[in-house]
Amino acid sequence: MNYSIEKSDEYSLIKTDLTALDKNTALKLIEKVRHEVASSSKYVIVNISGVKDCNAEATRELINLGIELQEHSGMLIITEAEDSFTRLFSKADITFIPTDVEAVDFVFMDQLEKQFLNMNEERSQA
Repeated sequence: MNYSIEKSDEYSLIKTDLTALDKNTALKLIEKVRHEVASSSKYVIVNISGVKDCNAEATRELINLGIELQEHSGMLIITEAEDSFTRLFSKADITFIPTDVEAVDFVFMDQLEKQFLNMNEERSQA
């Protein structure tokens, strides 16, 4: 699996050359995502624009990854996915956003929202 990574303090954007996701390719991708979460950001954007096929095992693995990140205050964001994939993951803790640019904007908005919520909680406790 070849990939490129764009990093910032707020997110990591992974672009792959995958055309299909099965359990093996999903596990390689998940390993890369976990590495990014451990080394830089809890928000990971994965561009899967080339993926045309995704089997049930890969779906399960990615759903588990979404849950894992959510439990650790992170987020898995998938961009440029086929419409059929978004239906497979409809009940998962995975956010689907059409483009990488929109996903980056989403990360910043989510972080701002969390900051405002924390400020409001601090005020109400005072």
